[in-house]
Amino acid sequence: MKITELLESVQESKPIVYVDMDGVLADLYNHAAELHDVEHYNQMTPKQWEEFFKDSDAYQLFRGIQPFSTANQLLDLVKKYAGGYTILSSPLSFDRAGSIKGKSEWLKKHITVAPDRVVFEHDKYKYAVQPDGTPNILIDDYGINTRAWDEAGGTAIKYQADENDLSEIVPVLQKVFGKHK
Repeated sequence: MKITELLESVQESKPIVYVDMDGVLADLYNHAAELHDVEHYNQMTPKQWEEFFKDSDAYQLFRGIQPFSTANQLLDLVKKYAGGYTILSSPLSFDRAGSIKGKSEWLKKHITVAPDRVVFEHDKYKYAVQPDGTPNILIDDYGINTRAWDEAGGTAIKYQADENDLSEIVPVLQKVFGKHK
């Protein structure tokens, strides 16, 4: 490849859209609320959350969560604008292998809009910017993740499927990618 072709390919880099699973595609929090017999997951204490994750069989937990009804619609929307996407999900620190195995099976079972790649990583901000400086996009429900992503130079969209509407994502995708393909 000639140097001019290389430079052109670098200039043509487009953002990668990273999509979280829990709270965005998978209804983990309402599942936890049901198990703890509380009306809403916001009523669970930090101690209850810690016990919930520690006491769970991570593999069974993550493979058995229900998807949000909008999960594949969200991914289809992202794919229409960006051309593809990558799953970026945090594994449990208590059982990394079990949670990765359960989440991987969950994706195969529930997701019809196939990802380009699947990444299991706690420190999501590491993917905020490409080596050439192109900022990437993260769709995540967790404020700590979205703030760290923005601070690292990426563009984060805070989205939780049971609180936000899919239409809230469109303006950011339009701004970055233009009209959908």
